[in-house]
Amino acid sequence: MNTTNFFLEFPLNFSEIRKLNKMYFEHLFKQRVIFTSILILLLLIFSDFININFEDDFFLWLIRSLGIIVFFVVFENSFVDAVSGITFQIAKRLLRFKNLNSRYKFVFTNSKLCIRFPLGRLTHKWTTIEKAILTKNFLFLYIKEQNNYIISISRKDCRKMEELLTFVEQNVIHIIKV
Repeated sequence: MNTTNFFLEFPLNFSEIRKLNKMYFEHLFKQRVIFTSILILLLLIFSDFININFEDDFFLWLIRSLGIIVFFVVFENSFVDAVSGITFQIAKRLLRFKNLNSRYKFVFTNSKLCIRFPLGRLTHKWTTIEKAILTKNFLFLYIKEQNNYIISISRKDCRKMEELLTFVEQNVIHIIKV
């Protein structure tokens, strides 16, 4: 097998989408909401800083900024949980539509594996794979990162699993067969 031209793309089935939404994408989405809210907080503080009179308002600006930061820290976690919960409840309902399901895909190339989904995409290099376990129905890829993700790939739906298994076995890591 020529590894320089290796490319496979699998659409995800409904159960894989649910597992990945729950375990993987929800965490990523929370990180994006936190990052966005921190940017908004910094924008508020710096826009307020630009409009102050340094002789009279600097101390008031410091107190106002401290109040905004304390308010942000106190309410940020519940805000992030609420936004993520609502978003993934809507996503769960939208999964009924076939058009949206087709936007979830696994993409495998010679240097990386990628998971595409409607909110973006996640890319991992093959070197981050710690273990590959093959069962009767699934291939599990254990990714060693901050959160130690597990990606499960169903062997059903007439996928080109043999090509993927051959590539992983020869070029990435030994597959443990259970």
